[in-house]
Amino acid sequence: MCSCHLHVPYLFGQGQIKRNAFRVALTMGYFFGAAVLMALICLFKVMDFNETFKVYVGGMKGMTDVAITLILAWSLGKMISGLGTAEFIVKFLQDMSFSASLVPAAIFLFGAFISFSTGSSWGTFAIMMPLAIPMAHAFGIPFYIAVGAVLSGGLFGDHCSPISDTTILSSTGAGCGLVEHIKTQLPYAAVNGTIAFIAYIIAGLTGSEAALGFAVIALIVVMAVLNRISAARLAGRE
Repeated sequence: MCSCHLHVPYLFGQGQIKRNAFRVALTMGYFFGAAVLMALICLFKVMDFNETFKVYVGGMKGMTDVAITLILAWSLGKMISGLGTAEFIVKFLQDMSFSASLVPAAIFLFGAFISFSTGSSWGTFAIMMPLAIPMAHAFGIPFYIAVGAVLSGGLFGDHCSPISDTTILSSTGAGCGLVEHIKTQLPYAAVNGTIAFIAYIIAGLTGSEAALGFAVIALIVVMAVLNRISAARLAGRE
């Protein structure tokens, strides 16, 4: 691990904090937060101690899967970076005379595909960031657009994926089947994904933040139109 130090202003002066100190502080914060919450649950008799402890252990089991996914994704991202995959893709696209304006949209689609296939948005971020940043640098695309494309694509694919933990937990919490839940959320995700895809094409062409304004306005207009259509259909049935 990196042995670097972070220069952080203390309350009464300047000092250095080791990176491991942040990890220890976060870990202890999570632990004591959970302990206080368990104590309050028992104090107000929401559940007894045994039930509370089972919930705590169940939450730890759920986070284990997330941690394993992130570790594997970080490992894959490190391997991709070490093999020079980004440089290979950039050279391949340049040889094909790939338009630089389409790079953000391509990053968005690739991120959505990986996220949908793996069911992990965080894993997609770890895989795509080492690819997207060099591509943005090589094609002269602003970094914030490339990073936004990775985040948007990862979240879009994650919400549409039937193997995503968020999809499974949402369907379980709502008390409906997994397929039924996907059917209800897929149209909304598809609308947002289509608008985002068009916005990233505009961002690639202009390199401007105005694409965000287009996306917001387009989303409001589309949702208003869909609401009117839905209201008209309900009125017709009555």
